[in-house]
Amino acid sequence: MNRRDLICLTLKGLLAWLALSGLAWYGGPWLGQGLLPLVEAAIISMTSEVSPSLKLVPSTSDYSIELSAWVLTPIYINASQYIPPGTELKSSTHLLHNLVPLVIEGSILLVWPVQRRAQRVLLIGFGLLTAALVIMATLPALLLGQMEISFQDVAETGKKPRLVPWFVDWMAFCELGGRWLLAIASAWLCIQVQRWLLRD
Repeated sequence: MNRRDLICLTLKGLLAWLALSGLAWYGGPWLGQGLLPLVEAAIISMTSEVSPSLKLVPSTSDYSIELSAWVLTPIYINASQYIPPGTELKSSTHLLHNLVPLVIEGSILLVWPVQRRAQRVLLIGFGLLTAALVIMATLPALLLGQMEISFQDVAETGKKPRLVPWFVDWMAFCELGGRWLLAIASAWLCIQVQRWLLRD
């Protein structure tokens, strides 16, 4: 690839990023609303201690995804503290923040060089599927992890504190750039699958 091709590809990537960012900005609430049932199901599979309920809440410049979780069984905090059943716990996160992987993956797939239209169609189709899976792998952990961190702050003040659940470490990984890596890895996977399905 010569310098001219590289510059052209970079400009196409920027245009794709701007276009997808605009779509996420204006179509985000619709997309977020459609994802809520799937995210709720993922949260239920990750913990049996709470009954979750999700909703989109308008904020100043964005929408927030708000988790309201009703405690079903006593949640152990430390040797002298627990959260009783019936308690409502809450956490929230910005919608656009969680749509970033979709924009990153989509930008890569829209500018990836292909020779046939069928290749582009497959890339976009697989991209939509894997982007939804990335969001499903990151958003539930973020909502639960934020809620869990507040438990840990209290747990550390007493004896035999509650063990940190696995999804808190996963949340930290995702928030430190892991969600970007997942988006790039998903784009690479889509490209490899497309090549395998449409190999000459």
